[in-house]
Amino acid sequence: MLGKMGLRPYSIYEIKELTHGESDSPRIVSFKMRPKDGQKFNFVPGMFSSLFLNPNDKLFRSYSIASSPTEDHLEFMIELINGRFTSLLANLKEGDEIYVSEPRGAFLYEPSDKHNDLFLAAGIGIAPFFSMLRYLKSKNMKRNVYLFYSIKHKDDIVNLSELEGYKELGLNIIYTVTRDAENEPWSGERGRINMQMIQKHSGDFVSRTVYLCGGIRFVKDIVEELKSEGIADEEIKRDIWGE
Repeated sequence: MLGKMGLRPYSIYEIKELTHGESDSPRIVSFKMRPKDGQKFNFVPGMFSSLFLNPNDKLFRSYSIASSPTEDHLEFMIELINGRFTSLLANLKEGDEIYVSEPRGAFLYEPSDKHNDLFLAAGIGIAPFFSMLRYLKSKNMKRNVYLFYSIKHKDDIVNLSELEGYKELGLNIIYTVTRDAENEPWSGERGRINMQMIQKHSGDFVSRTVYLCGGIRFVKDIVEELKSEGIADEEIKRDIWGE
C-alpha cells in the first residue's frame, strides 16, 4: 500500500516510549520511536508522516511530527479518539513496530530575519509547533514569537511546563479555553482564537509570518479574518486536518 500511494517507507520504526506527558489530556499520547536501522529522517519542522501498522494495509493515518529534526527519534502526539486506527494505536506498547512514511508536506517552518512569527494552534494542532519550538531551542535561536493556543478545557494543555520553558527563547503564549464554564477559575482567554484576541496581544501581527494548524473550520475562518486585516496570503502558512 505504501508503494501504491507513492510513499517510500524509510524503515520499520520501533516504539521507544509511550507517554501522556505531564499535563496532557488523557486521550493524547506521545509516541516516540526510533528507526531499527539507526538512520533517521531528514525533515523540516511542520512536516507530517503517515503511520501504518501493516505496510500492505489500506488503513493508515497521517500525523504532524512533534519532534525536532535535530533529535534522534520521531515523536507524534496523537489524540486517541477510539477511531478505527487510533483504537489499534492504543494497544501498542514499547518495543512494538510501526511503519512510517517519509515526511512530506508544505507546512514548513522557515524562520526569517525579516519577519517575526505568529503561531495559531487549535487543539492537537499544537503538535507541529512543538517541532518548531524544539528546533529553535536546539539551535539556541531566540525569536519574538506569539503562540495562541486554543484548547477545550484548561487541563487539555499539552506539556505545559515545556511550553512555558520556551519563554526563555522569546515565546509569548496566550492560552484560550472554549468549553470550560465561566465560573471555573482561569486566568487566560476564553473562546475561539479570533482577530480581536490577536490584536489585543500582538499589535504588530500584520508584520509577522503566520503559521496556523487546526480543523478545517478554524483555519478557513481565521485565514479570512487575517486577510481582511491586510496580511498577504503568502504570509499565512496553514496545516488543515479534517478535510
